[in-house]
Amino acid sequence: MQTLLVVITTGKEAFPRVNSLLHMTQILAEQPETAVELLLLGPGVELLRANQKSTPMIADALDRLREAEVDIVACQVSLEAYGVALDQMLPARLVKGAVEIRQCLGQGATVLSF
Repeated sequence: MQTLLVVITTGKEAFPRVNSLLHMTQILAEQPETAVELLLLGPGVELLRANQKSTPMIADALDRLREAEVDIVACQVSLEAYGVALDQMLPARLVKGAVEIRQCLGQGATVLSF
């Protein structure tokens, strides 16, 4: 089993790029013998805001990722830094970004950062 950690640090300012990255992540997750985790870090956590114009499209993309068994995680430190309130965000497991990256590397994951 190959494990991939896809790290998105691109925020809502680059929605077309983010949309492509979410689609790419889904394609990776659909490959045989591949486990994928999606980490939203830095400005990437802004994608989880539940009250923005692009929210329905992002929510649909994240739902498709969950259906493909992608583990969606968000950096707690980044959420605080970018003012994303926990009660106003799309669902994601909360982690400390740097610690999560280190753990994934320690477990042999390949990290893709965008």
